Amino acid sequence: MTRIFSQSAAAVALCCSISQGAMAQLSLSLEQAQTLGVEQAYAMQRVRIDVEVARRNVKELLATGLPQVNTSFDFSHFLDIPTQVAPADAFGFPPYLIDFLGDVSSETQVPLNAPPPEPISEFQFGTTQTMTVGVNASQLLFSGSYLVGVKAAKVLADAKALAVDATEVETRRVVADAYVTALAAVANVETLDRALSLVTSSEQELRVLADEGFVETVDADQLTLTRQSLEQQRQTAELQAAFSKKLLLFQCGLDVNEPVMLTDNLAALTSVAVPEAVSSDLNLDANPVLEEQRNYLALAELDVLNRRAEGLPQVAAFYSNSAQAFRDPDFPALEEDGKWYPSQIVGVSVNMPIWTSFGGRQRVEKAKLAVLTAESGLAQMESAARLEFDNARATFLDAQTSLTNAKQQRDLASRILTRIELGHKEGVRSSFELNTAQNQLLEAEGNLIGAQLAWLTAQQRLIASNPRP
Repeated sequence: MTRIFSQSAAAVALCCSISQGAMAQLSLSLEQAQTLGVEQAYAMQRVRIDVEVARRNVKELLATGLPQVNTSFDFSHFLDIPTQVAPADAFGFPPYLIDFLGDVSSETQVPLNAPPPEPISEFQFGTTQTMTVGVNASQLLFSGSYLVGVKAAKVLADAKALAVDATEVETRRVVADAYVTALAAVANVETLDRALSLVTSSEQELRVLADEGFVETVDADQLTLTRQSLEQQRQTAELQAAFSKKLLLFQCGLDVNEPVMLTDNLAALTSVAVPEAVSSDLNLDANPVLEEQRNYLALAELDVLNRRAEGLPQVAAFYSNSAQAFRDPDFPALEEDGKWYPSQIVGVSVNMPIWTSFGGRQRVEKAKLAVLTAESGLAQMESAARLEFDNARATFLDAQTSLTNAKQQRDLASRILTRIELGHKEGVRSSFELNTAQNQLLEAEGNLIGAQLAWLTAQQRLIASNPRP
């Protein structure tokens, strides 16, 4: 993390220089491109957001164990006050009801053996307006799951921070690959330009000789076909070079339509010292990807503790202070002279599972299996890291040998062409030999570009496989 943010100043300075010369063409070296990528690449932006989210989660979880205070306000207006009913004799049989029953039986000629009607009394309690205002406070006193959860949140935040380092390593490799690919594409265009120039010159010479009858016309026509093919190849190479630059800008998190000039070249980049990772042993302890996985293993182990802590009691204290007001329609609910009826409660709540039919035990055992899965994943990743390092080092050493051979072949082809050109000027070498030597040199230069690209790609892969040797 320190290394990442120490590079921010360089990236900011570079961005400032870019903004000051917005109309000028952007110039990037490989190191500048990697610095911009670490600062502005889309993957780096997302992983930094994940780190901030993890930090907020820790603070949010810590806040749940601190005092919690909330207030409440309730207001009710009864359009119809609820009616309660009960048998009339529940509160004594009223005399007027006895007289009423007697009058009914005498005037309506109800049979003497008919049962008397069931008397029901109706009651309405309360007022039309009710208002309650209260304040509630609570404090968690003890919770095993809370303690484990806070520790797990911190471990997760550390894992997200390590993900920044891992993403930085990958971003540097991806940006470097895009940069050297763009360099190779530009070098390919230059090589095709030279080839096209030589073929065009030879075509013109043969066309003159063919017109004078010294050579067959078919020889000149053959070079015409070759020139047309090279022109098509050059056009394709130009499109590839333009696209490779756009890809580089995309990997750096910049506008893909911004003009850019690459200040480094393949020859300079392949002449640097051999990476330290070639002669160093693999350092698994400082590998950010493995460190991140170890944190996830620690999280799985903490989940086991959390499942066990679910069987411990949770203790919390609470306090509640509220007041109620009852009003009729003629008196406003917030009338100052109205009476309020207070209520205060303080207490402690304890919650502890007694019997879960072995459900808690099954959750613990399942969490233990998750630990075994994380351990297996870590072992697999360590083995894969060793395999990747060995393969990357072998690939780099092979690419270094191929680069050396390609340089020697290019130098040899250049010397051959120089001797044949001298002989051609002296008249002892034919044009066919000259064209052959030129084609051999162009082919050797193309092979050298491919070897340089392979060397640089293998170099970045080797560095990424052992970022902290």
